[in-house]
Amino acid sequence: MLTDTQRATLAAFADTVIPPDDAPGGAEAGAVAFVESLLTRELAPRAAEYIAFLDTLAETGMDFSQELEATAIFRLAAETIHEAYWTSTEGKQAVGFVEN
Repeated sequence: MLTDTQRATLAAFADTVIPPDDAPGGAEAGAVAFVESLLTRELAPRAAEYIAFLDTLAETGMDFSQELEATAIFRLAAETIHEAYWTSTEGKQAVGFVEN
């Protein structure tokens, strides 16, 4: 569904929202695949808006203006990255939650 550029932009955004440090960042935790899957299901009605957001980020070189950060799509995108991270094995391990 996403182009290579959009996937790369989403990965960069994921690592901006959840930067890698001692634990993996958003991209390494699988945020790109998670979001891409959501865009074909639960977020399908907003997929065009989400993709346009990624295109804007790519065009501006990930320059977040106050106007962009105040938009509903920015908040939705950040929330989906958090959801991807905290439901991933990497995110759970980062906080010491180990599944059996």
